[in-house]
Amino acid sequence: MDMGNRHAADEVASPAVDTSRGRAQLGPLGMALVIALVLFVGGCAAPAVSTGRGHPTHHHEPALVTIPLRVTVVANEFMGQLMAGQFDLQWGELSAMARAQWPSESARAAMLQAKFQGTSKILSYTLGQVTPAPSWVSPEDPAQSISGGWQVPVKVSFFAPNAMLPTGVAADYAQLPLVVLLTGSDPPLVVGEGPASLDAPIIEPAVTTQRTAPVPILMYHVVAPFPVRTQWNSRYAYSLEYGLTVTPSQFSAQMAYLASAQAHAISLTRLTDFLLYGLALPTKPVVITFDDGRESPFQNAVPILTKYGYTATFFVPTGLVGKFVTTETGTNPQHYMSWVQLQQLTHSGFWVEDHSLYDNAALWGQSSAAVQELAGATAVALQQQTGQAVQFIAYSGVWPYPRSTEVGPSQTKLFSELEALGYVGGAVDARTDSDLQSGAQLWQMPRVRVNPNEAGSQLAPWLG
Repeated sequence: MDMGNRHAADEVASPAVDTSRGRAQLGPLGMALVIALVLFVGGCAAPAVSTGRGHPTHHHEPALVTIPLRVTVVANEFMGQLMAGQFDLQWGELSAMARAQWPSESARAAMLQAKFQGTSKILSYTLGQVTPAPSWVSPEDPAQSISGGWQVPVKVSFFAPNAMLPTGVAADYAQLPLVVLLTGSDPPLVVGEGPASLDAPIIEPAVTTQRTAPVPILMYHVVAPFPVRTQWNSRYAYSLEYGLTVTPSQFSAQMAYLASAQAHAISLTRLTDFLLYGLALPTKPVVITFDDGRESPFQNAVPILTKYGYTATFFVPTGLVGKFVTTETGTNPQHYMSWVQLQQLTHSGFWVEDHSLYDNAALWGQSSAAVQELAGATAVALQQQTGQAVQFIAYSGVWPYPRSTEVGPSQTKLFSELEALGYVGGAVDARTDSDLQSGAQLWQMPRVRVNPNEAGSQLAPWLG
């Protein structure tokens, strides 16, 4: 669809484990002793589960001093099954919350089979040290969380050497945590699936599919009261700020409408899971994005999004992180999120992606060195600060063509440069809004600009 011009357990050190057959290098006797130990040792503190409705509940059991060893056994079993393609066995080991992330068991198996094949087939993995996990929050539903689990970082190696893999894949799969729940005498459950998660970094296949889907990517900037004219040094500057603003009450009404229409907010990664691997989308999917890294969406939009269990993506210009920008006379005030706030976002079920260095220069037409400075270095900074892979970028400025599907040689050159820097796709701000997403045009993902004073019902045409 196109619509024009709508612009307490004791810790025991757990050594790193490297394996190419899905088992720790303990030998048959050693593994048998580990399994026997796990079977005969008592229970541990049960996790707290929150669905965003009331307080988590805790069930206290005797502490277990061999928790790291027990978690390591579970992690080895799970990763061995992933390498062997035994997805049916993995399904039986997932918690109910983990299963709920997927459309079905068969859909999960089909996606993982499509993703980890050819050059991206898993050859081996390394387990890091087991530690208590911070509260695990669903990256697709911030209202769903579990605390009291244990995590073990996983580093994956692929059959193909790094030179044959898409850029950045090896680094993206170097520290993905498995999160395991130990619930008394019951079998352990996996909730955070690490490399097997539907939210694990995208690996582009050698041949791009032609899948398409009408999925609106909503574009917001400022969620705050409308600007005060006297605080802006010109009518033009004031008009720009006003045009970027949606008030908290308007935003709340829009999210309430989406919820009443039974729309499902998804991440860009989840959308790409469909476009590249064929993982079925939920009904009425919508992607919610915020450009510019302003602080107001963190303060005013995030609580509303969490209330409805809606994830969102924040495109951030790294050069403005933590800044309060004004003119010399104190006009044109603009507050930007801090690194601490960005870290809170990624730990709370939200996504942080790139929006160039200062969001003040179009990337197309720039030299390769400039693209590296304005984009590549920014993705590295975001990933280092948040611990989350950065694979998407929102281009600075309005797209130079009326429609996102239109492209010129300077944009095509930019796409190849961004791909060489490890990006997977780019979000466009075109003068003509569209919701038609295509696996063949991930660098030209169209969006729907949300303007001031729009009622929630005005989103109806985009929900199918």
